[in-house]
Parts: sequence; structure tokens; C-alpha cells
Amino acid sequence: MRIFHRYRQLSGNERRLFFRALFWVVLIRLGLTILPFRVVQKRVDLLRQPAGSGRELDARSIRQVAWAVEAASRRVPKASCLTQGMATQVLLGKLGQRSELCLGVARKLDGEFEAHAWVETQGRIIIGGTVEGFHRFARLQKQGAQMV
Repeated sequence: MRIFHRYRQLSGNERRLFFRALFWVVLIRLGLTILPFRVVQKRVDLLRQPAGSGRELDARSIRQVAWAVEAASRRVPKASCLTQGMATQVLLGKLGQRSELCLGVARKLDGEFEAHAWVETQGRIIIGGTVEGFHRFARLQKQGAQMV
């Protein structure tokens, strides 16, 4: 019942943003389940390109997108950090904001590798940066790009 109470407290814009985020989280989650990563990544790259020259969003709008994706992801089974990052990129792109999906790896105590994804825009990490031990992840270099 708490979820319905919270939903009723949202503004119309927040509700629309939440449902857009839910749509993209579900679609990308399904895509990553049945298609190769590169196929999904190419589609997301096309969808996230801001129309025209792109514009800088204010920090509040960016936080709202991150909130919507995180809230939607809590309702989608196995919505990984990669799913969340890609959905965030699509939504930001639709609003005209450029962003970068970053991938990193770290070695667990038992020696196995683990991976993590996060999104950066305007010089800040906006989603995926709160994972425990985030500082351990070494950012992978994007093909054809300089490592930041």
C-alpha cells in the first residue's frame, strides 16, 4: 500500500517520467537478455543522441531522471547497473543532455572479476556511483577514446 501512497504524492511530470523510465528499463533489460550487448549498445547509442546540438539540463532535472530510473529498476527483476545506465542515457538524450556510459572492472577478494556500469554527465557521476566499493573499479577504455 505504501507504493500507492507514494505514487499519489508524485506530480504529473514525475509520474510521466517514472513510466518513461519503466518503459526503457524493461525494454533494455529484455534486450540485454535476448540480444548481444553490442546490438543493444548500438541501439541505445542511436536513441540517446540529443536532437540538434543538445543542451545542458539543470542539476534538478538530471537528478529526477536518475531517481526515475532507480525507482523503475527496483520494480524490474534483475535490472542491473548496465540496464540502469543505458536507460538513464536514453532518457537524458531524449531531454537533450549528453552523457557517457562508463564500464569498470575490479577483482573480488576471491580473485574473480566483477564489473560495474555508471553514467557521467556534466563532470559528475549521476547513477551507479553509490555502489559499495565503487572506488575499486578501474574504468575500461572506450574503443577509440582516451581514458578519463
